[in-house]
Amino acid sequence: MIHYETDRLILRNYKPEDVKDYFEYMSLASTALHEDFEPYSMGDCTQAVNERLLDDSFWVVVLKENNKVIGDLCFRKNDYETYEIAYDFNACYGRRGYATEACKVLVTHIFSVLNGRRLYVGCNEDNESSWHLLERLGFRREAYCIEDVAFKKDTHGNPIYVNIYFYALLSKEWNAII
Repeated sequence: MIHYETDRLILRNYKPEDVKDYFEYMSLASTALHEDFEPYSMGDCTQAVNERLLDDSFWVVVLKENNKVIGDLCFRKNDYETYEIAYDFNACYGRRGYATEACKVLVTHIFSVLNGRRLYVGCNEDNESSWHLLERLGFRREAYCIEDVAFKKDTHGNPIYVNIYFYALLSKEWNAII
């Protein structure tokens, strides 16, 4: 089981009672805007939380002051000790450093506990808050892929292609930062 604490946050595994707070931000169009999904229904959120209950690669970010879930983090191991990470946060709690604080814990966990060598993240070029977060954490932009993927369709059913930045960070780079 995962449990980390910072001065303001708790990072832990999902619990069934997280569904309400998870729905609060995953149901928003603003959360889904740069993602490969549409806003979640309550049923979608219940299913997602249930699937993540016993999976240590999915974490929630909880405010210590009121036990409110304000975001989530996840990672996936790939070949060569490389991990892909992802995150979503409730925009109502944005611009307070919570995402940076939580992601620092995730990055440290992957490099120090899981012995990861390299992390990477794909980020829609229009999602400035996300790529600014990655740059604050020390990730470097490695690639710019034009019309890389299409998660959504226009009103005529045509794919809407988006441009993606790829960011990466090596363990030795992280160790030099911290």
